[in-house]
Parts: sequence; C-alpha cells; structure tokens
Amino acid sequence: MPEINVDFNRPVIVGNEFEYMRQAVENGHISGDGPFTKKCHTFFEKELGVQKALLTTSCTHALEMSAILLDIQPGDEVIIPDFTFVSTVNAFVLRGANQRRSPWIRK
Repeated sequence: MPEINVDFNRPVIVGNEFEYMRQAVENGHISGDGPFTKKCHTFFEKELGVQKALLTTSCTHALEMSAILLDIQPGDEVIIPDFTFVSTVNAFVLRGANQRRSPWIRK
C-alpha cells in the first residue's frame, strides 16, 4: 500500500468518502445507527469473530462502557498515562477508582 500522510485535524480523502457522504445525506440518515453503522458492525463481527460488535460515539464513551463492564468499584486502582485527556481518568474515578499522582510528575 502507498504511504499516506495524515495531517492532524485535516480530513484525508483516500477513496469513496464523498460518495458515502452523499449516500448518507440522500438516505436522510447522517447520525449513528444507520446503514453505515450496521455495515461496520457486520465487518467487525466477521473480522474479529465476535458475536456482537458495537460502535461508540467517542473514545470517552468507550472508556465509560469499559469501566462499567469491568465493574470498577470504589477503591479499585486503574493505571493511566500521565499525559492524557481528563475524560480518560473520569471514566474510572467517577466510579470510585483510586487516583494517584505519577511519581514522575514533580509538584
């Protein structure tokens, strides 16, 4: 495959993106859980060999769902990177997980 440079916060068109956007607008369904979402579900279920795959609207939602599925309880410890978005921490702290300052960060 040819190398593709993906610039930060700039859309990259490499194929049929405009055609798919046109189809979504024509179908009147430009939000989630439409025909393209269902195609993604089917693709991931087949490729991963899983019974059910679900898309989330954001990584924040995926982390929150993970915290719920892991049954995070007060006192549980979750290790996350120091340099990350606050939503990464919130998904677990809101369910009572312990937070500790990294030993590499100076006061």
